Amino acid sequence: MPHNYQILDDDDFDPQDDLRPEYDFAALRAADRAQGREYRRQFVRLDPDVAAVFPDAEAVNAALRELIAAQHTESATEVRQ
Repeated sequence: MPHNYQILDDDDFDPQDDLRPEYDFAALRAADRAQGREYRRQFVRLDPDVAAVFPDAEAVNAALRELIAAQHTESATEVRQ
């Protein structure tokens, strides 16, 4: 499933920009939990040069999983020595 993303410049961030009251994300999360759903997502900001390498979120996750697996393999090898 393709994902759309937009790389924002720091100039696009406005800490004074208030959301409308109907965008109550806390209530949305509470409603999801009440229905038995739990979302555990973290968002990270990729630098533009890094984001340009990956076509979508699945590609980023696959690369990170390979890195994690390689580190676990390397750690296990070090313990055996």
